[in-house]
Order: sequence, then C-alpha cells, then structure tokens
Amino acid sequence: MKAGLLTFHQAHHYGAQLQAYALMRAVINTGTDCEIINYVREDTTEGNQLFKKGFSARALLSNANTILNYGKLKKRYQRFEDFVNRDMKLSPKFYGTYGALKDDSPEYDVYVCGSDQIWNPLIYKEKTFDPAFFADFAHDGKRVAYAPSFGINEIPADKREELKKYLKSFECLSVREKQGEKIIRDISGKDSLTVLDPTLLLTGVEWGAQAAGPAFGEPYILCYFISDARKYSEFVGVLSQKYKLPVVSLCGSRRVVAQTRHTVLDAGPREFLGLFQNASMVCTDSFHGTVFSINFNKQFFCFESAQKAEKTVNSRLYNILEKLGLVSRIFSHNMERNDFIKQAVSEANDIDYTEVERLLSGERELSCRYLKDSLQ
Repeated sequence: MKAGLLTFHQAHHYGAQLQAYALMRAVINTGTDCEIINYVREDTTEGNQLFKKGFSARALLSNANTILNYGKLKKRYQRFEDFVNRDMKLSPKFYGTYGALKDDSPEYDVYVCGSDQIWNPLIYKEKTFDPAFFADFAHDGKRVAYAPSFGINEIPADKREELKKYLKSFECLSVREKQGEKIIRDISGKDSLTVLDPTLLLTGVEWGAQAAGPAFGEPYILCYFISDARKYSEFVGVLSQKYKLPVVSLCGSRRVVAQTRHTVLDAGPREFLGLFQNASMVCTDSFHGTVFSINFNKQFFCFESAQKAEKTVNSRLYNILEKLGLVSRIFSHNMERNDFIKQAVSEANDIDYTEVERLLSGERELSCRYLKDSLQ
C-alpha cells in the first residue's frame, strides 16, 4: 500500500510545514508507505521570498527591515528549505501546475488530501477550488480526506456544484473544523468526522526528537505572536515580573513586546520546536503556538488579537481547547490588567497536564483510528 499526500508543504510557515510533516509521519505510522506529492502552486509560496514585490509603503518598509536583518532572515529561509528537502519524503517529480499533474499523473493506491486550508476556494488567485487538492487528476486509487479546511463558514453559491462533484469521489471524509461537517453534509449529503490537526497526532516526545534547542541556556517566557505583539506588552510584563523570567520573541510578526530580551528571526521548523520545548511558559495568539505549548506540556496564555474572537482565535482553537478543558487559557487583549492578574497569575490556574494528556490521548486515538481505517 502506497499513499500520496496532497497538502501545502513548501510554504515557509511553521504551521504549514509542520502539519505536512506530521500527517506524512502519521500515515507512515499506520504501516503505509507515504510520500508528499511535490505539487507547489506559485501563489502559495510567494511569501517565501525575502523581499516583497512592488513599491507600496508596506513593501518598502518590509524590505528595509529585511536588509537590516538579512543574515538572520536568509538563515531562516535556508532552514525551511532544508526541512522540506531533508525531512519530507517527496515524490520524484515536481509539479508546478495542475496541468502537469493531469499530463503525467502520479500513481498511488490511496490519495490523502489534507490538512490546512486546501479546500478554501478563496485563497487561490483563480478564486475557485484547485482540483489538485481533491486528487481529481488521479485515474485510479482511493481518495481520503484528512482534516482539510474550507476556511470559510459557507461555500459561495456559484461553487457548490463544483464542490459536490469533487466530493463524490471520496470514500472517507474528515475535516478540521465542525463547520466543515455541515458544509459537506449540506452539499453532498455525506457524513464526515472532525479530527485533530495533524500536529496533534504526534506526541511531545516525537516532536522533541526533531527539535533544535536555542543557543541561550537561561529559562524564558516565549512570545510567539502572529499579529502586532505590542498590544500584549502589559500582560507579558506582568508574567515576566512575577516569575522573574526574561522574554524571548519568536517573530511571526516583526513587532515585538517591549520586554523582549532575545529576538529570534532565524528559526526554521526545528528551531521553532526547540524554542517551545525549552520555554518555561508561552504567550501566543497563534493556533499552532497553542498546539505546541500543549504538545510540550507548557503553561501557556493564548490571547485574542481582536474584540471578536471568531475573527482571530478561530473555531479550530476553541474546538481543541474545549475538548481538552483548556478554554480558560484564552484571554482578551482588551481586558483590564487587574483582571488578567486575578485570572492568569495564580497557581490555582496552572494547567493539570495529567488530565489534559488523558483527554488528548483519547482524541488522538480516535483520529489515528480514522486515518488507519481509511487507508485500508
């Protein structure tokens, strides 16, 4: 049995590369040979480039910052490239277009489509579905979906029939968010299952084996914010002062909290893992920042970056935190300082990872069972 995986694997984004690696490993762990079909769309990798195109004020400011930090950012770029080339098993042939897949279709016993927003029609330049991520090019073979996301709450009316056609060929369907179950049921009449993000299919021990530890040896608070971090400075300051810990900022956004002692611009996926593994505690507004805090059993504080939670910390985050009894770890950046101190800075609010691991093991078992059964 040989599986071909269709996902976003080449984007220089921690979540994208680590979910691709995790799903590949999870398939292999079922006893199935697996490789990632090396299909790479240009519009999903444009953000990889060190310098932005155009002459907008935003592009010019970003490029000026890149020049100032060129050495570190170049190292980051190379570390992402190396992770794909060294740690992911890719198909022998590269495919840069759907036409190339159609003309010389790679053959597998099963095609696994997922995870990430591969089924979101609005993220592609054509503003419609990419048939490649439904394995529509395949002449034979079973089609399985593992945790793809639509990324939107409702499919536009002019795209519903197209989606219905693609879903007909799938024998096993799962999604990343509950809303995806509803979309599939409404459009195709088929049932699907909400499963874990692939990054939660591997244990902290498995992830730790891939981690590269940071150069600094002192304990620290890790800040990983994908929006402007400055609005969280007051809360990070409270934690830093109480626990007498310096702050390390891993830059999803290049704007960091005022308390930052070490700014990390050169981390690739392995270094990302190492920073979480070695942190004393974590502050984040990122889904995968939260996931790896959980994987490594860290005390973490997850912040909403806007007043409306559904626009920032989306449903997949609430889904997993509800399952694990951790919704109390989400805080609003608009809350009063004293309220934060009362809710967050208390030993009574420390996470009991014995219970979390028990719940997570159960969820992981269900998701891995779905994957294994689907591949048979």
